[in-house]
Amino acid sequence: MTNTIEKLNENLEKQLLKASSVMNEMGRKRDLANTNTKKHTTERNKLNGEVKELIKNVKSFRAERENYNNLVREKKIIRKEMSEKLKSTKTIDWTSDNREENKLRILRLKSKKQILEDTLKAETFPLEDQIMAKDELDDIDKIIKRINKYGHLYEDAFRHQELAHNEVQEAATLAQKAHEDMLKINSKVDRKRQLAETAHRKLRTSKKEADSFHGQFILAANLKNNCKDMLRAIKNDGGEAVDNAA
Repeated sequence: MTNTIEKLNENLEKQLLKASSVMNEMGRKRDLANTNTKKHTTERNKLNGEVKELIKNVKSFRAERENYNNLVREKKIIRKEMSEKLKSTKTIDWTSDNREENKLRILRLKSKKQILEDTLKAETFPLEDQIMAKDELDDIDKIIKRINKYGHLYEDAFRHQELAHNEVQEAATLAQKAHEDMLKINSKVDRKRQLAETAHRKLRTSKKEADSFHGQFILAANLKNNCKDMLRAIKNDGGEAVDNAA
């Protein structure tokens, strides 16, 4: 009987040591897994927060792009109106959008007019040529008057059309920049989301590991407590508990 109790006592001591070792190992692994879970959770939450902020920026740039696109449409309407006005004020071939060029044309016409007038005064033309020269003088006067009357209107229309065109280009450039900025941030959002998903998968894995290690820790703890109870019973009862159990 004594040998049986001693053998049982020895086995229980071994089981107790083994249970304690398993508890220490599982506790260490569980704590490490819990630490990793906290780290991955913090990382995931941080990345999700960054994604939310980036999405706000995306929405902001999208709204900015739409505003510039609307502005482009408005400026195109104005440009079209200015282009039509430019066409209506443009005269065949004797006006220019350049004020200085119009002045030079008037000077050339006046010079030609002066030559014709001087020639007519000298009466060197045949009568038929004189009539043609007078008609040409009348035409020159009409052209000069029309340039003076409509030239500045054409110049103003040209400037307004050019200004409207430049405004269209500027608004289009700003819309394109907002679009490109939005795409860049969208790329960042995608990258951050992928990192957040990776962190989430890691935390789920580490949480499962922690739960598994904790379960094994509890089993080892129960085994250890059972071994202690049995050893205590053997010691207190002098082996009676073992006999009664048998």
